[in-house]
Amino acid sequence: MGGRRRGAAVLLLSFILVLVPFGSVAADDAADSGGGTTVSDALGRTVTVPDDPSRIVLAGRAVALLANALYLFPDVSERVVAVGKTNQGLGDFFPVLDDNAADKSRLGQSAGAEEVLAREPDLVILKNYMRDSLGEAIETAGVPVVYLELETPEQYNRDVRIIGQILGQPERAEEVVEAFERRRSQLAEVTSEVEKPDVVLLSVSGRGGSSSFRVAPEGWMQGTQVELGGGNPIWFDRSLSPGWNEVQFEQIALWDPDVIVLVSYGRPAEEVRAQIESDAQWRTLQAVQEDRVLAMPADYHSWGQPDTRWILGAEWLAHALHAEEFDEPFGERIYAFFNEFYGMDRSEYRRSIEPRLSGDLLD
Repeated sequence: MGGRRRGAAVLLLSFILVLVPFGSVAADDAADSGGGTTVSDALGRTVTVPDDPSRIVLAGRAVALLANALYLFPDVSERVVAVGKTNQGLGDFFPVLDDNAADKSRLGQSAGAEEVLAREPDLVILKNYMRDSLGEAIETAGVPVVYLELETPEQYNRDVRIIGQILGQPERAEEVVEAFERRRSQLAEVTSEVEKPDVVLLSVSGRGGSSSFRVAPEGWMQGTQVELGGGNPIWFDRSLSPGWNEVQFEQIALWDPDVIVLVSYGRPAEEVRAQIESDAQWRTLQAVQEDRVLAMPADYHSWGQPDTRWILGAEWLAHALHAEEFDEPFGERIYAFFNEFYGMDRSEYRRSIEPRLSGDLLD
């Protein structure tokens, strides 16, 4: 059996190398010349990437989150040649990020190594959990792969610095990290002493009249947002598995939180809130009775996820729960985010972002 497996592996590798000789030759040339930049990625791997990568591919799952992080850096468009699925269901932000989006090769969410390598990349960027299913075959073909995690504020800072190394823009990486940390510190200073209501944040899936609800385990970005926003994430009292955990109404009723926050990735969260508020069973909960069911805002992407917008989600929740602590109109915080992180001027913001805003936005 071992011999057969080794033989199959050799055949697969030969097929990949024949299909895309460019990728392996480019990698070999870089190694032979002694050039390249060495980075330590989110998996702790030491990877040598070209000093000036000009054919970057973003592939696999959660590509929208990868792209949104990569495009925090200027002049990325000329380096990116192929991008996976970036529309989570509320619209595609990628054409806003990249004026040349129509010229990029697009990959399906399930694209395999052969499809990725056919784009002749000199660097592939994947989410950390994509190594077994996609990354290892690309690595075997001789193309460097960098894995990013982007799940917590600390991981965000680390991975932004990795991107800065890859692109030769460490100064911009530090600007971005400083912006995240400044906003987080300002928020923590405001909410550290407030009285914290009991909050349950529910991720919603399903369409039409039926929905299912899930909660995130402790340590995930959604819980961090609630804590930074001045809420008490009471769902942590339940023993949770590592991923999203589906919860039934009976469990939510046992928690009977002061505030329910709804996060929806594929449809506007306010649609789900209307569904809940019209349900006699849900109307027995104090959060529904007191009109404290909040729809997490979104533009092209929900703010309730480990995207660059995670800080906006935390700031919004703090304003929603503790409005008396803030003087600045929240709309200015939204514009300031897209200006500082993506370089949008006000006219571009009004054209590209404002029309897409949904959820419980604040005056």
